[in-house]
Amino acid sequence: MFSFESIGLPPDEKFSTLNEEKVKQFRDSITYKDGLYHVQLQWYEDKLKSVPSNYNAAIQVLEKVNKDLEKKNLYNQYLQVFQQQEDEGIIEEIIEQFKDYIWIPHRPVLKLRDQTTTKVRPVFNCSYKHKGSVLLNEAAYPGVNLMSNMLKLMIRFRTNRYVLLAGIRKAFLMIRLALEKDHNRFCFFLKKGEKLHCYRYNPLIFGFNASTFILNYVLKFHAEKFPLDECSEALKSSFYVDNLVKTTNNAENLSDLYTSVREHLQKVNFNLQSCNSNCVTLQKKMEADGTLSGFYSGWKKVLGY
Repeated sequence: MFSFESIGLPPDEKFSTLNEEKVKQFRDSITYKDGLYHVQLQWYEDKLKSVPSNYNAAIQVLEKVNKDLEKKNLYNQYLQVFQQQEDEGIIEEIIEQFKDYIWIPHRPVLKLRDQTTTKVRPVFNCSYKHKGSVLLNEAAYPGVNLMSNMLKLMIRFRTNRYVLLAGIRKAFLMIRLALEKDHNRFCFFLKKGEKLHCYRYNPLIFGFNASTFILNYVLKFHAEKFPLDECSEALKSSFYVDNLVKTTNNAENLSDLYTSVREHLQKVNFNLQSCNSNCVTLQKKMEADGTLSGFYSGWKKVLGY
């Protein structure tokens, strides 16, 4: 029997009938296949019919983005990100059927890495709006807020002696879309030389308003597959989006928890990365596993702070 309590929400929280129906439909759609979770997106069907294909806008944005990248000598690096995603099966090339699909404009976000090199990653604008049209994000059911309370996580962080920090590598991209029609709502263009190429995403993308809800729900759903213990509780209540924050006064227990969480998540291709701890023994274990954060300055941000 579905209940909001089963996914860690307080029993006195009030939710509408619509939320109950949509969340139950989403839960019933979750399947496990080829080592990954697959989901069906929930939509407001009346609004979805009014979302335009946006192919002209997507092409115009692409032209501006490419010119800017070429000026900064980052064009090839941007293409390499998508090439890696294609090699990993995250995106796939499709036939040009502009009016049949929904096209998402994208642009690069640049981040200085190691003070010398620039890391480029694409961000997709699912809230693109043109001439009073309905946004893709407006047509999507965004879900309910399942994120752990940031204040509680930060207070816990300052309370106990030892801390475990970790992130999930490409968390959103590890959740696949089950339906063909959902795939066709996350299409985009790339230009290689003078030729225009058409692609679509197989998993969730960052920028889609339901992605955070879906990731948090899938983590809680996955936790239910295991006996109720400290590990399953951490999966349910110690993640903020894709970041794990766990503290304790027992270094040995924290090390065991890290191992258990890592093994549980690996079963569905959620791989831990950027891990860190103020426990030296645990740091050495992370280093041996290849999960230890590669950047160290003496200070480590926690949930962006």
